[in-house]
Amino acid sequence: MTDEPDKAEPDKPKKKPEPRRPGGKQKRGPNKWLLRIFRGYDAAGKRIYYSETFHGGSRDADNRLTELKNRHKAGLPLKFSAKTFKDFFDKWIDDIDDGERRECTVDRYRQVGKTILIPAFGKMALADITDAAITRLYKTMRTRKPPYSQATIRMAHVVLSALLNAAEAEDLLLRNPMHKIRAGKKAPKQPKPDPVAMTAEESQRFLDAASSTAYGFMFDLAFFLGARPCEWLGLKWADVDWEGKRITVQRSLKWRRGADWYTTNPKTAKSIRTIALTETLMKGLQDHRRRQLEARLKAGASWEDHDFIFANEAGEPFRFESMRRLYKGILAAAKLPEKFMLKTSRHSCASALINEPDVPLKAISARLGHASIRTTADIYGVVDDERGRQVSERIGQLFGIGKK
Repeated sequence: MTDEPDKAEPDKPKKKPEPRRPGGKQKRGPNKWLLRIFRGYDAAGKRIYYSETFHGGSRDADNRLTELKNRHKAGLPLKFSAKTFKDFFDKWIDDIDDGERRECTVDRYRQVGKTILIPAFGKMALADITDAAITRLYKTMRTRKPPYSQATIRMAHVVLSALLNAAEAEDLLLRNPMHKIRAGKKAPKQPKPDPVAMTAEESQRFLDAASSTAYGFMFDLAFFLGARPCEWLGLKWADVDWEGKRITVQRSLKWRRGADWYTTNPKTAKSIRTIALTETLMKGLQDHRRRQLEARLKAGASWEDHDFIFANEAGEPFRFESMRRLYKGILAAAKLPEKFMLKTSRHSCASALINEPDVPLKAISARLGHASIRTTADIYGVVDDERGRQVSERIGQLFGIGKK
């Protein structure tokens, strides 16, 4: 009998790895557990979990895990919060008031919350705010008497979106209702700016009327620079290059509600710009400085030296309310309509330049401090009737239309 090698036993089938469990319970110490709920995948395909540390016995931890799974299936927030919308808004507005956002922006957000969002949702729990409720708010704002402007409705949407995104990031919302608003294209659109500008003749009438007041030079410079009111009211003598005959716009003047003034950097880096001045304006600056020095001597110790080019009798910058009243008075004296506002000087400068064929759009954009020439074209890219007629005549000449 020959020895035969033992027959090899057939390979046992390899045990398939168990699929990863969607979360679960892990012991982390005496009566301490880590509970995890699988929530899905992010844009990169990475698993997303909700994690919670639970203190208590094993059975209590199982009960809490079951509760979390049931809440997840029902589409409810996993992290329960008894905070109302108002409670979370108050916390959120304090969190964003950290110096990174412009103070005037935070103030505007606070006002929108106080006047619009809190009256609508203030007593509701965050999880109870639905896309239908938000859509109803927008409709109410549009149909009320008088209706809110499209810009205000859009601002309410921006604030509400930022707030609910913050709540979602803190796991206070499992489903952000703003996602459905955006997916259904129900978000209020950003209104296209519709600047109202004076014609060259109207601008001259206004400046002639202003010249009979103590503020004639101020408005001459405002129309010439095309700067925002907060920019030309924030100009300082240190911004003037007397030798180079130019001035640099590099700050904005702001006023807190019922409080004091402050200055900020302009909107964007391109908002800081240097503009060449004419001989006439340089002389106007010199005359204005002499008059201000006389006013300073007269004020004596009560003068506050903040270096502003345009200041009141105490050296303080002008309030926008007083400037608007002065502006309306000049409009009435020039017999111009009240539709023109303080910012019309900027729009009139831009409109006049953009209808000049020899002025490049890039140069206009740089003067206005826009982030790009596209912004300039979108806002001011409508030619006036006279320029439109000139273009039509020129096209006719180029194509020989009308020649016999």
